[in-house]
Amino acid sequence: MMYYYLISSLPKLEFNENTLSRDQLDETLELITRNLTDDDLVLLKCLLHEHDNQNLLSVLFHEYHDFDIQAIHRPFSIPLEVLQNYRREFSALPDYVMNYLNDLSGTFSSLTMREMEQTLNRYLLEYIQGIDHPFLNTYYSWTFGLKQAIAEANLNSFDSLNTNSEAREPSFPTTRTLHDLTEPREITSQMQPLMESSDLEAIERKVDQYYWQFAGSWQDPFSTDQVLAYVVKLQRLYCRRRIVSTGEADRSPFETLVAKIKEKRSSPKIPIV
Repeated sequence: MMYYYLISSLPKLEFNENTLSRDQLDETLELITRNLTDDDLVLLKCLLHEHDNQNLLSVLFHEYHDFDIQAIHRPFSIPLEVLQNYRREFSALPDYVMNYLNDLSGTFSSLTMREMEQTLNRYLLEYIQGIDHPFLNTYYSWTFGLKQAIAEANLNSFDSLNTNSEAREPSFPTTRTLHDLTEPREITSQMQPLMESSDLEAIERKVDQYYWQFAGSWQDPFSTDQVLAYVVKLQRLYCRRRIVSTGEADRSPFETLVAKIKEKRSSPKIPIV
């Protein structure tokens, strides 16, 4: 499907500008959603499931670990009220989420938050593999590798943390080779001094650059891939606005947690990916 009118009507997104408000970001995403075919809408939702996972984990962490994560990850495809009432709204959930909740029912309280997160991500990746779309395969293969590399770099920074990981590199049947794309291990090597600074805004902005690079590597004019690449940029603008809006008051718990880890004091097993 070619989206001449849709792509030409979308606002231009610039990396160094963050002039779109949350409402404008929502309106832009709604414009995209309204104009996609049913098949391409499924692909868009798959891209947003990354944030759906984080929102579901927030609900489960509160329920089973009494650990509250205040941030809402936007954009998402599953309404928050559905996730908050997932037992009553079970039929409204995607298949991979229903399978995850069914298979792990009765075991959540015995799992660490990291284990819950890794398992949910595995269910999503298997779902993406079944769809077998080159853009989604390439995106999730790259972003999975990036998050794993960052997680391992963080673990290596703190000797007191367990470095064992059950996560495995996903194997996707069809991916695109993007020659201009920086590999995840090279990214973490470049970012190491910044990561050691614990400057969240600076770290996130540097990560943004690589996602922007990924999105810019898809050059098929007016194609479905170009729409999805645009949404990748849109997601990063949502994330940037969320981080800026948290303010200094919400950073103190994170800074306290980092201090406890460095001093090898007992802390919750927070998710790392």
